[in-house]
Amino acid sequence: MNDLPILSALGQPTRWRAFELLMRQGDDGMLQGEIAKGLGIERNLLSVHLKILREAGLVTAEKAGREVTYRVRPAAARHAAKSIIDLIDAAKAPA
Repeated sequence: MNDLPILSALGQPTRWRAFELLMRQGDDGMLQGEIAKGLGIERNLLSVHLKILREAGLVTAEKAGREVTYRVRPAAARHAAKSIIDLIDAAKAPA
């Protein structure tokens, strides 16, 4: 299942909350410090979560000097959601 990294990444509560926060920001994205503040967690703890979201293809990171702006990639999440819906639709209802 090629969607497993996405589902795994979003299955962790802090990463889900970070993803939600970035979704609300849209194309503007957010700096790591802003995300940490919005979630009420330490910036260094957030780094690991953002790395996993990046590796799953859910967010991008754009570095400008010492600042990194994170933006969500909705197409990746949409693809995973569609895969789940397709699987549900293909399942046969019990008789």
